[in-house]
Amino acid sequence: MTAAADARVCPHCGEPPGEGVFCAACGRNLAAVDRLPTRAEWEVAGAPEDRPLAERCEEATAAFLAAMHAAGDPGTTKTKMSGGSGLRRAKQVEGWTVRPVERDEHLPPQRYESGLVLSLEGTFHQLDNEARGYGTRDFPVWEHRVAPEPMAMPVEARLIAELGALLAANGLDPAQ
Repeated sequence: MTAAADARVCPHCGEPPGEGVFCAACGRNLAAVDRLPTRAEWEVAGAPEDRPLAERCEEATAAFLAAMHAAGDPGTTKTKMSGGSGLRRAKQVEGWTVRPVERDEHLPPQRYESGLVLSLEGTFHQLDNEARGYGTRDFPVWEHRVAPEPMAMPVEARLIAELGALLAANGLDPAQ
């Protein structure tokens, strides 16, 4: 029995977890799991291993960078850095948007989650957006900016799945 690609599954066995706190298929406790992966995310990330998640994230990042550099760095974008002087040209970070900014301003609990950019050099940067164009008919125009200082690599299974999806989106095989 396999689940649809967009269905939420148990992070341990990849099957639909059922209604309770324990997975109906494998019986593991899911109370500590923040967000269940989709079947597609689970297949890209693979089943959990005994190795630490930080080690697997580092390997996935290194493999991603090696594959993208070998392919000529497809899908890169240049994003301006936040801060700096208004008198000089803004510095930029060239890389891949691993996780776009999530913004929902139409619901009562307004939600904003920063995105994530991986530079060509292998550093992670926080991606934010800000409204521009006050007083114009096109308001709001969301301008993306990255933080000038690199951030620590996010240690989460979601990162492995996102890097694999980004490889696939650029025509590369995430399994290699």
